[in-house]
Amino acid sequence: MKFKIFSGLLASVFLYGCSSSHLDIFPELEDPKLIQAKIEPAKLREDIDAYYFGALERHPNLEKYANNDELVKKVAELKAKVDKPMTRAEFYKIVGQLTHKFNDGHSMLLWPYQEFNQITQSASKPFPFAIAINSEREVFFKKSYNHQGKEAIPSGTKLIAINGIPVNELFNTMQQYTGGESSYLRNQFAAGRIGIYLWAVYGFIGDFNLVVESKGETSNVEVRNSDNWEPVNADDTSKQDFYYKKLESDIGYLYVGSFDVDPDWFEEFADNTFAQIQKDGIAALIVDVRDNTGGNTDTATYLSRYLANDKFRMISSIKEKINADNSGIFNYRGDPGDIVEEQWDDWLEPISDNSFSGEAYVLISPITYSSGIVFASTMKDHKFATLIGQETGGNANQTAQGNLFNLPHSKLRAYITTRMLVRPSGSLAPGGVKPHYVTEINETSLLNDNDPEVNKAIELIKQNIKE
Repeated sequence: MKFKIFSGLLASVFLYGCSSSHLDIFPELEDPKLIQAKIEPAKLREDIDAYYFGALERHPNLEKYANNDELVKKVAELKAKVDKPMTRAEFYKIVGQLTHKFNDGHSMLLWPYQEFNQITQSASKPFPFAIAINSEREVFFKKSYNHQGKEAIPSGTKLIAINGIPVNELFNTMQQYTGGESSYLRNQFAAGRIGIYLWAVYGFIGDFNLVVESKGETSNVEVRNSDNWEPVNADDTSKQDFYYKKLESDIGYLYVGSFDVDPDWFEEFADNTFAQIQKDGIAALIVDVRDNTGGNTDTATYLSRYLANDKFRMISSIKEKINADNSGIFNYRGDPGDIVEEQWDDWLEPISDNSFSGEAYVLISPITYSSGIVFASTMKDHKFATLIGQETGGNANQTAQGNLFNLPHSKLRAYITTRMLVRPSGSLAPGGVKPHYVTEINETSLLNDNDPEVNKAIELIKQNIKE
């Protein structure tokens, strides 16, 4: 039996039954005129109810993740705000605020992506910078950026405000529209999609006035839609989701930015990569999944088989809530509302050819999520690797296999999980996957272009050699 996890909202899925509309993530609008239409308040209030009750019908453990009294209160509050006809984009700014109350990264309302695509295709540019946010909600530029051939923003520069709004206020609001088990994780997801959420929540696109701070000095940066900002010293791998390189004579580095990829392609990539790792004589391998928000568990499983030194399983048990979309033909899987639970006995063997037999180090972060978390917990629970970085923002025991549905009148698209997965060890302890060695993102490391997780891995590798 296989399972799939959505994340990054682009994963493949396993189909139960004969209709796949509940698995289609980004369908086109049947009526494009709806983008400009003003929808009556009574219908929009029905859509808010549909979002709430759709989550109740699908989520396998909503009472554990969310406070239902708070949800009901929030629903009433949002419905009271709908007092005039609105477009879908205007309505999203209201109904989207319910998302954070679910406290689950696999339960959310998608931004009005049809409108966003239309705007960006008409030459309006979203916020052009990659940023990082730490546990203190300080926001930094992850990279240095050139403008007109000159370095205008060094990496590690602190972002203070955008269009006159302090970043703390921006993120406190934007995180309400994202899924995630904590405000910390939701802030991370908002940072990762900052261009989308600045537009969807505030309408900011094209031109931006920034207040930044570098080395104690504050300044303003004007960003115009016509500008062309480029990251400084971006090598050939900077925009790749998958690559391997040799760091030192016997130390390798494997970047896996996503598991959201065709499994056949990934298997070929992994086969070729581990053949090269064997050829290079790599004794210590750093596997970087810090940016990996998940995808298809087949790819996570295949990578695990290359790093395993014994038989293993990716999870220990699974629980699923049956609804009208996943009940199967003639409800052969159960009636809507039923909870199906089973132990996971799918034990896997390591790959025999070119499997890695050296020391493995896995880098994780607060945005390692979904099947990225399943991979990290597999590495830790089976003692296949040493984990370095920060605790994952999402729970070690993950939700999975989302169903998608449109709100009846606005046709905004909701995504609600239907499954719960328990990590390989069977532990039900709360919280994320914790690293063996904790590192921190800070202004100094970014300004000096240091990578604290890679540096820590290399330190441990050299320490083990001495011992």
